[in-house]
Amino acid sequence: MDRTAHVSAASPQPEAGGTVTAIAPLAARRRRSRRPRTAFVLSGGASLGAMQAGMLRALYELRIAPDLLVATSAGAINASYVASRPQTVATARGLAQIWRGLQRDDVFPVSPWVLASGLLGKRDHLVPAEALRRLLCRHLQFEDLAGAPIPLHVVAFDLDAGAEVLLSDGPALDVIAASAAVPGVFPPVRVHDRLLIDGGVVNNTPISHAVALGAERIYVLPTVDPAFVPATTSRGALGAAIGGIGLVMRSRFEADIALFSGEVELIVLPAPNALQIMPTDFGHADRLLRDGLRAARQRLAQPLAALGDGPALRRDLVQ
Repeated sequence: MDRTAHVSAASPQPEAGGTVTAIAPLAARRRRSRRPRTAFVLSGGASLGAMQAGMLRALYELRIAPDLLVATSAGAINASYVASRPQTVATARGLAQIWRGLQRDDVFPVSPWVLASGLLGKRDHLVPAEALRRLLCRHLQFEDLAGAPIPLHVVAFDLDAGAEVLLSDGPALDVIAASAAVPGVFPPVRVHDRLLIDGGVVNNTPISHAVALGAERIYVLPTVDPAFVPATTSRGALGAAIGGIGLVMRSRFEADIALFSGEVELIVLPAPNALQIMPTDFGHADRLLRDGLRAARQRLAQPLAALGDGPALRRDLVQ
């Protein structure tokens, strides 16, 4: 049937002496009546990922739940935990308990042999990945990423192709481990025909992928505040290196906020870190959890229109 004729036939016709009452198209009325497709985007940040458990609790307290999860690195670890569990405060508390119990050796155990081999150029990493994989195994509830009850999409970096990749299926343990494989620290992980490392090196807060996947409302759970200017004094070579990487990550984060805040509802939760805790320091999880929860509650108490306003969002990231 000719589309023009079909539309005309479906249009309301006036009665004698009457007027036509406009009827909104069915698709438009459905869009207004349904909840926007909602994504949670979880950044990487090693030990700073603890604050995301507090943010998740604040969201669940308001019964805000995602239709999809997009994450990388430590954020992918957190996302893999909540993807297969009820979207409730109890789940956020369970995640918080894991973070409170973590020590650095649970994630970054130092093996003198591996460390020496790495420093001598005989290995491509300094820390064995077995401890991280054991941690993941204890809490993963699905074998393939595609089997996650809440769709989970994970960002990694393909060393062979030299490109960022988004993974939505594949062996869950390998995919999450690859996304958290900090280059030079953990060994790369081969998933199918790709050699993968931490996606945070190229896109630590993958807002762009959430938009491409059709999200209309995006809650961003960062581990660094893009408006924060770190102290100029570094804490040794490792601190200087991490600080430099952090500057690159913040620059990409700010650019994506500016690019997408006018296209979707973008709600960036604060990432308070008053003590300037380093991503390699696992001794302050409780402080990060509490501060993340409190700041997220304050942000989410604001009207949604204010939360999603692009210019205001960039001005008020930590208020």
